[in-house]
Order: sequence, then structure tokens, then C-alpha cells
Amino acid sequence: MIPEAYEFKQVADQFRQKSAYGFHFTGVETAPVYYFADQESFDSDAVGELRSLIMNKPLQLPHPAVVFEVKDRSPERSALLVYARQFEDRVEAAFVYKDRRRRQWTDCLAHAVFAKPGWSEVTPNPRLGPNEASIYNEVATGIVWRALTILAHAGDAKTRKIKPALRRKFARAGVRGWSWHQITIDPDRIRAARPSQGGTHASPRWHIRRGHWRRLADGRRIFIRQCQIGDPAKGGVIKDYIVKGTHP
Repeated sequence: MIPEAYEFKQVADQFRQKSAYGFHFTGVETAPVYYFADQESFDSDAVGELRSLIMNKPLQLPHPAVVFEVKDRSPERSALLVYARQFEDRVEAAFVYKDRRRRQWTDCLAHAVFAKPGWSEVTPNPRLGPNEASIYNEVATGIVWRALTILAHAGDAKTRKIKPALRRKFARAGVRGWSWHQITIDPDRIRAARPSQGGTHASPRWHIRRGHWRRLADGRRIFIRQCQIGDPAKGGVIKDYIVKGTHP
């Protein structure tokens, strides 16, 4: 099985012609793909706690343009995809997902600009309602920060290749780059990199935990909204990210 990003690359030219936001996906056909198959680990609190390690400096992508794909096991979606590009003074990222039931990709649901450490400005698709826009803004930025955190501190990468028999149909659509990276999240590296909280059973200092997806034991996937956690008596820390929503 190959990442569904290759299917998106195959239809990218049509997507750009039909979508008012298609220009955010310029060059996606040739961008390297980083594929995260373990959605539960990707969305975990343990990964979230490591994000502070990359928040004090500007973001640095592994390539000038890159696709981050997270396999979504929900009945509604099969893949969450962010296309991110590095510019001299910022990173920009656009988010779509594959609708499992309709078997097609959504329009661009959110576009994020990361121009300062620990900060993003997100423009949601104006056709979304406020609740949907809030969720997709969080998902788009969360995928970028989590992917980069995992690659820097908790991920093992295995290079995979598209079989020659599949390359011809993709090549006709302008797709290039027959290698992709499958990322395994290493719990031992997470524990080793985890910021100290002053003891194995110490309560964390007060901080804001941003919204994130969580998979329940029965297989359902729910969105956990932003909340405040930790002990205020131990002081406070801003360890997650700031999202500033705007409208076109």
C-alpha cells in the first residue's frame, strides 16, 4: 500500500483549476511524502508534550516543499494531508482530507502561515461554519507541528519506493519522486526527549492544551477541545501553539 498523497498528486492539476485555493498546492506533484500510519500515536498527549521543543525557533521543513500524510481510520476520512512549503521568512501549509465515503478529496479547508516561533495565522475556507473552521484550523496547524516534532525527536524513518508497475500512470500526471518516507513513532525516544516535570509523578505546571484528536477504546475518534491543565501553584508555561484565525 502506498500513501494516498500519490493519488492527490495525480489529480493536483485538476484540483488547482477547480479550486479557488489551488495555488496553495503549486508543486505538490514533486514534493517528498512523509507518511504517518499510526494515528493514535501521532495524536497522543506524549507527542503533544514534546512540541515545546521546537517552539522557540522558526520552523524548518525537511525539504523546501513536503507532504505530511496521516492515515485516518475514521469512517468519514481515510487520509489527512498537509502540503507545506518553506519560504525565506515563513512556512505555509494547506490542508485537505480524503473523504472515504465519497472517495474524493475535499477543497482546501485551511491555510496556515507560520511566521514567528510558536505562532500561526490560519485562514479557514469561508464556506465552513465557525465550529468546523475551528476544528480544521487546529488540525492543519497540529499536523505541521506534530510531524516536525516527531521527525526531530521521536520518529524513525524508513524509505519506501513506488513499484515500477505503478509509476507510469502517476508519471503521466506529472508526478515525480518515487521514494517516500514511512515514519514510525518510537515511545522510547519520546520518553527520553520528554521535558522534565520535576519527578516521575510530579504534576505539570499550569498550561493550555490545544484541541486535538483522540481515539477511544471502541474505535471512535473524537476532537478534544482546548482546555487548561496542570497545577497553577507550580507556575505557568505556554507550551503549545497560538492560532490566530482570519477570514478572507
